[in-house]
Amino acid sequence: MRAYHLAHAAVDVIEERIVMNAQPNRPSDSYLGLLFCMEDMAFYGFQTPTKLRLVLSVALVDAAIKDADIVAIFRAVHQEIIRAIHNPFLSLPPSFSAVKAPAYVESDKDGEVDKAADALAAARIAQPRQRRNEAVAEEDMFASGPADIKPAWLDSPRFRAGIERLGALLNGGRA
Repeated sequence: MRAYHLAHAAVDVIEERIVMNAQPNRPSDSYLGLLFCMEDMAFYGFQTPTKLRLVLSVALVDAAIKDADIVAIFRAVHQEIIRAIHNPFLSLPPSFSAVKAPAYVESDKDGEVDKAADALAAARIAQPRQRRNEAVAEEDMFASGPADIKPAWLDSPRFRAGIERLGALLNGGRA
């Protein structure tokens, strides 16, 4: 729960910074910098041109973290989000459930649209959707540790390729 509350606090700080720094000539990609530090974590913020807000939490270590590295991570994450969104062959997980839009009712008489909307709402209440995902216990929400990491994950080619890409990203493309 602690990480959940800290992430929401970071979003609140992003909102404040955006309102305080609103300028028409500001670039569309807005790196908001260090939002705040809390005990052993530092939170950075970024807003994309489409108003998608990203929060990055970094464990505080003795080494200095450059803003250029944080911006590079934000841009790489944003590129991956764009790549996933624009992939027409993306397979959604079975837990994904879209809700059908309410039917549009045309009427010249006042009140008929309201009656149709009320009938639709009553039908939804009468036939509740089945829950596909079980609720996650609060203590398991963010609980993970070294014991949860499976050795097979670390030996996978995908993991090694990801680590190499992150290393290249943090080295600025230098080998």
